[in-house]
Amino acid sequence: MKRVAMLLTVLLSLGGVGAAGTTQVWGSTTSTTHDASVRAVRFPPLTLPQLGIRRAPVTPVGINRRGQLAVGGSVRALYTWKDGVRPGQPGSAVIAGHTWSRGAGVFDRLGSLRAGDRFSVGRADFEVTRVRRVGGLSPQEVRGLFSDRGRARVVLITCGDRSVTTGVYATRILVFADKV
Repeated sequence: MKRVAMLLTVLLSLGGVGAAGTTQVWGSTTSTTHDASVRAVRFPPLTLPQLGIRRAPVTPVGINRRGQLAVGGSVRALYTWKDGVRPGQPGSAVIAGHTWSRGAGVFDRLGSLRAGDRFSVGRADFEVTRVRRVGGLSPQEVRGLFSDRGRARVVLITCGDRSVTTGVYATRILVFADKV
């Protein structure tokens, strides 16, 4: 549980898109690759019609030496923790995607979703229950995002509110959805 809490804390300190040739790890940029932490398991694709996302692959990733989610730099890719719950299973699966100031990020419009919107991950269908824009979360709130118990649900997460001056994203957008 301590490893999960550390991973989640870092996950929620999402960073921007890394420079060409680097791997973006939520919260920092590093030149080390994340390929060794990717499990060779097929993960069901995400379909989110409201955002124009059709069967987008979701890449399961591990954590790097710093204990951070080893998310790649592609602004079109989606990532999930390889040791987390799969969407549709009991508990909460978290799927992270980039926002990009130039408009090519897979989750650029994530904050436009509303309660009642539906999407699917593989064959499991989900309905949005709430959308939150947060500047920070307490350790208890972070731990609450990941669970292997309770109803099947998904949390989609990305960056929000980019400062044009600093380029730093000030908030995180969280979309909560329950299996239908």
